[in-house]
Amino acid sequence: MMCFFYSVLHMFVDGVCAYAMFGTYVLQENGNFYLLLYNFCAFALQMPIGALFDIFAVKMKQAGWDIPFAAVAAGVLLTLTGAVTHPAVLGIGNALFHVGGGLGTIREDMLSGWHGRGLGVFVAPGALGLFAGTWMAKYRLGTGVIAMAGSVMFCLYGVLFCVKKYVVLRPVKQFAYQRQKSAASGSGRFCLAVCCFIVVILRSYIGLAVAFPWKTTALYGGAAVLAVTAGKVAGGFFAARYGCPKTALLSLAFAAACYWYSPICAVGLMALFLFNMTMPMTLYLLVGAFHPMGGFAFGLLTFALFLGYLPVYFGWKLCIGGTAIGCAGSILSLLLLRFGMRKGGRDGFYFPD
Repeated sequence: MMCFFYSVLHMFVDGVCAYAMFGTYVLQENGNFYLLLYNFCAFALQMPIGALFDIFAVKMKQAGWDIPFAAVAAGVLLTLTGAVTHPAVLGIGNALFHVGGGLGTIREDMLSGWHGRGLGVFVAPGALGLFAGTWMAKYRLGTGVIAMAGSVMFCLYGVLFCVKKYVVLRPVKQFAYQRQKSAASGSGRFCLAVCCFIVVILRSYIGLAVAFPWKTTALYGGAAVLAVTAGKVAGGFFAARYGCPKTALLSLAFAAACYWYSPICAVGLMALFLFNMTMPMTLYLLVGAFHPMGGFAFGLLTFALFLGYLPVYFGWKLCIGGTAIGCAGSILSLLLLRFGMRKGGRDGFYFPD
């Protein structure tokens, strides 16, 4: 229930950020720097913010603060404020919202026994928001767009506030908060975290660096975004049903093959779908490895997204083509995930067989 509202708000928050950045800030004299500053605040800062929430979680709860709910409220307010003030404020608002919504989704996913399904549902709509915001900024629809989006966001948050009073999350017996016994050592869990971290860097870089020859119109761009969104949702559901090891093996192996023939539109869309299935899996695995430090785990992966963005921002190019980059990245991601899961064991959440 809560996950649904967090997911819809996610789409609007990312849409407002994209609209403000590409419709206003990037067009200014320091636009290139503003783009880097925004991405740093929006993605890199999620790690320290999440860590602080984890550290003070008990004290804040005793003081009557619902961390996810409060962080989402602060994130929405700062995002709307930053859209008309400064990209740093915009980025911090985005970071607060993501950590808050991520923590709320992680909590609901765990207590409801969703096996990671909620994680994919929460992260997926962001791509839709980015596409819509960028498209509207391109056609300069005016500041009224932000006002309209803000009104919808406040209405959604109001409904969320009302619904929250009637939603009581009780741990599913077999999926309670207690850490499951595992033979995995601390070094094994650290190895799993490093592998997930590198996989997210690769996914971020490949998603930005690989260009498809057929992606030349808004229609095809929208189709690509839908493929990415559907892949993130499907990844959570398939991993919950068949387990992360099998899902990672099949999705990334077929993604590598599809990237090789990605100049063909249908095959390229399938490559995007399959490659992005790892999104909820890496989050699920990392949250399990760092439980109960969900905020830090979520922020660590968004920091990896920022690192993957840097080579593209600075124009560092590889000497191989996009099809080869996508293919090699899929294979390397598969090897890293399989190695990390083998070393990390089944510690943390509830990993299906």
